[in-house]
Amino acid sequence: MKFKAVLTLVATAITIPAVVIASARTPLDDVLDRASAYVQSFVREFSTVVAEEHYVQDSHPMADVDALSGGPIQGRGQHVELRSDYLFVSISSASRWLTFRDVYSVNGSPVRDREERLAHLFINPAPDAIDRAGQISRDGYRYNVGSKDRTVANPLLALGFLQSDYRGRFEYRIAGIDTSFGPDVWIVKFKERTRPTLLRTSDNRNVVSMGRFWIDGASGRVLQTELETSSGDRVMTTFTYDERLQMDVPSEMRDIAWANHAPVTGTATYSNFRRFGVLTDEKFR
Repeated sequence: MKFKAVLTLVATAITIPAVVIASARTPLDDVLDRASAYVQSFVREFSTVVAEEHYVQDSHPMADVDALSGGPIQGRGQHVELRSDYLFVSISSASRWLTFRDVYSVNGSPVRDREERLAHLFINPAPDAIDRAGQISRDGYRYNVGSKDRTVANPLLALGFLQSDYRGRFEYRIAGIDTSFGPDVWIVKFKERTRPTLLRTSDNRNVVSMGRFWIDGASGRVLQTELETSSGDRVMTTFTYDERLQMDVPSEMRDIAWANHAPVTGTATYSNFRRFGVLTDEKFR
């Protein structure tokens, strides 16, 4: 589903202690404070990074009823494999951080020359760099299965909710410890309580966000996020450590969207993370 983008990832100067000693039972506020500090650091460190995205989408149409036999007729599903450059850029004048996707291959066939168009916009930024990058991203929507404006499929969207600017909009509760991630990894549930909501439909209706975070209690590292909206969309992102950048990065995103009352599932994987150059002072419009 297409949403009006109200949320922006904000970078601020917060120093994270090199070592944080967790108590045997980490209170919810302490876990959230460490996670917020971690996310602010993540925004600063992850700006001006480009990755390669491999995004597989499949539709799963519901069965219709055959008028003669009364039996089910399974509709034909759609399948697409997209390869894109996925760019993360900081706008220094506003201390904000944006993401852009530039599709270069569809089902193995190139749709443009293999060049890093997005990165080049910001290495030597033109006055309209943000607008041009936004248009490149919108041009790629036409390759999506189902909705052509699948803007909620952003691997970092839920992570932004942990920023201190937005935390007050949500209610949180601890749902346990997930030992499959580690002995001190807390599952924290969240649900948006403030109106108007951060995500809204194109006709300005509220879309409530809820979901879960997997947070390391000692460091505040966010190992996994799960976002669900009141419109039925779901996005889960897993983070892993990248040796080149020396930090955690999104490694996989799984999402579910809806088109004509039928689910569309997607799986995106990310690789070849690298920094590309300087910041831009262009304002987002």
